[in-house]
Amino acid sequence: MGIERSGAGRLLAMGAALGIAAGGWALAPASAAQPVDEYIVVLKDHVDAETAAGEHDRQYALTETGTYSHAVPAYSAEMTAAAAGDLAADPDVAYVAPNRTFSLAAQSVPRSVTRTGADESSTRAGDGSGSVDVNIAVIDTGIDGSHPDLNVQGGVDCSSGSARNESPVIDVYGHGTAVAGVAAARDNDTGLVGMAPGAPLWSVRVMDNAGAISEAALLCAFDWVTETRTDNDPANDIAVANVSIGGPGADDGDCGSTGDPMHAAICRSVEAGVTYAVAAGNSGADFATTIPAAYDEVLTATAIGDFDGRPGGAGSSLCDGEDLTRYAQDDGPASFSNYAGSGDEDHTVAGPGVCVQSTVPGGYGNNHGTSFASPAVAGTVALCVSSGTCSGAAKDIMASFLAATSEYNEANPAHGFTGDASDSDGSRFYGYLIRGSVF
Repeated sequence: MGIERSGAGRLLAMGAALGIAAGGWALAPASAAQPVDEYIVVLKDHVDAETAAGEHDRQYALTETGTYSHAVPAYSAEMTAAAAGDLAADPDVAYVAPNRTFSLAAQSVPRSVTRTGADESSTRAGDGSGSVDVNIAVIDTGIDGSHPDLNVQGGVDCSSGSARNESPVIDVYGHGTAVAGVAAARDNDTGLVGMAPGAPLWSVRVMDNAGAISEAALLCAFDWVTETRTDNDPANDIAVANVSIGGPGADDGDCGSTGDPMHAAICRSVEAGVTYAVAAGNSGADFATTIPAAYDEVLTATAIGDFDGRPGGAGSSLCDGEDLTRYAQDDGPASFSNYAGSGDEDHTVAGPGVCVQSTVPGGYGNNHGTSFASPAVAGTVALCVSSGTCSGAAKDIMASFLAATSEYNEANPAHGFTGDASDSDGSRFYGYLIRGSVF
């Protein structure tokens, strides 16, 4: 699941990407000597996380592993199920939730750039000049900070659930480097170019060395990204964050107040000014049961097939000689792509997600999955912000981006794809295809 290397450095993100590890939701069974599990303790708004964690450590015999105060007041900790039950009744605690486990959504001008018109945007991606000065965070496996095509400004390692500055910035798996290149590879006459060429990239590593992604790691990531919007350094303000990660869950409709720490953190991060692009998932199902894709506060990216960089559906389904008809026809939805049902159409857009050319550690390769449609969306949002078309609060940026995308597609139906918003069968909604030239 996720990404594996194949052939000449190719990255593949297919299958049941965005799955959750077995047992990720289970509470520890009661026994004479109860085992210790990991939990997220969400506090009431007036409570300081570090102070509460220290007091609770003494009262409930827990071990704190990370504290969060910018996106949501909370801490992660190891404790028994009995202690978790007692702690939930503490007057300073909003709720206690299991620390769930998540997983990855599995210089030529790439097809994804030409197909979406990013080469005709205000930065003319691919002409060898120009860049986008909008900070993009890649919440993923890390980024290869030494890659010459990536403008990596810095990073943080949240894989343990606690933020640690990372220097040099590394990628433990390769997925994050591929995501970063789709969003923002430099326009420098070498390698390839991204949707928002040369945009400053910030690596937020959430996958540990064993390949696991915990909810505590994601809370740490959202907290760190949010802090950039509230500290005294405007140069590091993250405007757009990409999350090609997910697992089972649903939108509670109340920003996590009923027991979803991740939803609470994302809502507060959006309030602080961060616009999120997330992968829909690769199960070929309604993403209403996949989080964070299901949250109304994020832009959710579905995937289409594109093999020639042009609309019209005439391209051969070949990727470096490999027939990918099983994944998509040219200019049609990817067979693996999750889609929106009736409740999520308003925050759904599409991006290329089959045979996507991008950076990999030490070179370049092709990738498949909604993991790579999502950074195409993130990069296009950065273009929208850079051009001034999108401005104001994050919710206003999201609304402006969706409106501009819809308006372009409705005025230029030939840009679309089979099954897009103008051609939906009423049960599977993939959204309109993003268009960089609008910005």
